[in-house]
Amino acid sequence: MNSKSVAAVLAALAVGTALLAPSVASAQTVTTEEHNTYFAIKFGPYFPSETNGLSAIGNTFEKWPTKYEVDGAIGAYWGIFGLQLSAGYLTTGSNDVDFKTWPVLAIARVRLPIGGFMAPYGEGGAGVGISSVSGLGSSETKVGFAAIAGAGVDFYVGQLLLGAELKYLWLDPGFSSTTANDPQGVVNAFKFNGITVQGYVGVRF
Repeated sequence: MNSKSVAAVLAALAVGTALLAPSVASAQTVTTEEHNTYFAIKFGPYFPSETNGLSAIGNTFEKWPTKYEVDGAIGAYWGIFGLQLSAGYLTTGSNDVDFKTWPVLAIARVRLPIGGFMAPYGEGGAGVGISSVSGLGSSETKVGFAAIAGAGVDFYVGQLLLGAELKYLWLDPGFSSTTANDPQGVVNAFKFNGITVQGYVGVRF
């Protein structure tokens, strides 16, 4: 399944849930105030936005290819304000270079509950990315600063939590490489800023 198909599935999930949630929520006595702690699993495509020019073994590319990110998150709300701790796995790479990171982030949220069954929110946070890169005859692991900003929407179906979000990731772990076929010995700095679009499912308690 390509990135366009994944994004379409996530969009369809969000729209379908929005249509379904009101009728289900009307049969529930549970409100957003009764279950303010949650755990969720998130998955979706990662679209790198950096142009990291690299020539290696005759292969030249300008942007990292679209891959995916999966996260686990636990959080709580106090009225409209919330805090979330998330940890996940993100990957991208080429035929010659493989990159992956494990972002661990503390995230602040502000939500706007609507009708007791949904809540749009904005979020922002920071933490670390434990990143590794391999290829070109070497491998390296570093811990660097990571941050996100984004928005999304929660759907509450009793204690079931569904949702979708879009966020921008800032990540520069400090990797670089001097390619063998570069006569000037130019060092290529690898940055991994990009956009993730995720759907998620969880439970409130």
